[in-house]
Amino acid sequence: MKITLVFATKLEAVAFINHFDLKPHQSYNNLYVNGDLHLLITGIGMLQTATHLMHYALHFNSNFYFNLGIAGAFNRTIALTEVVQVNSETYGDFGVENDEEFEDFFEMGFLEQSTDVFSYGLCRPIIDKIHEKIALRKVSSITVNKVHGNEKNIAIIQEKYKADIENMEGLAFYYVLNVMQKPSIEIRSISNYVEKRNKNNWKIKEAIDTLLLAFLEIYTNIK
Repeated sequence: MKITLVFATKLEAVAFINHFDLKPHQSYNNLYVNGDLHLLITGIGMLQTATHLMHYALHFNSNFYFNLGIAGAFNRTIALTEVVQVNSETYGDFGVENDEEFEDFFEMGFLEQSTDVFSYGLCRPIIDKIHEKIALRKVSSITVNKVHGNEKNIAIIQEKYKADIENMEGLAFYYVLNVMQKPSIEIRSISNYVEKRNKNNWKIKEAIDTLLLAFLEIYTNIK
């Protein structure tokens, strides 16, 4: 089985590269390989993720995709460094500000709530038997172009979407692989809570460490 790990940054990916002894692909930038295991670094955000992931998927025939990385949590019952499985993604800041209110393009009628990719405004992965072997807490997520750090805006977004976490790539990941008809799963480790910016509270290294441990357990079960 050919498996592809998708990361936004090398910071998040380096522990995986080292553990699996992945080597740079000879002719494809930001791709690391070892046999049937590939690791792709797309860059941060929806645009880079969608572009590089689609390009990769057109050139390599992978059976299953993992999106791995860190994320911020709205839901305070999720512990810092906890690893979670993202079951749905939607836009978190794709719309129009109307004074102190925010209307997204689903509400405004510019995007259909239900299509071949979205169901009630949510984008979900194509399910595969691998999903049955992942025993992580299931959460909902929004994908954003800017990480929230303003208390007033955080409250508005929490009330509107009631998402458990936020990240900057997940929706693009699920969207592209739905279009490509490829099974996938997004797995995130919580590095911080979504709050007024305070880097002293962040646990990036620890979150990456727990992400690797969680993935190793999954990888052992699916090989």
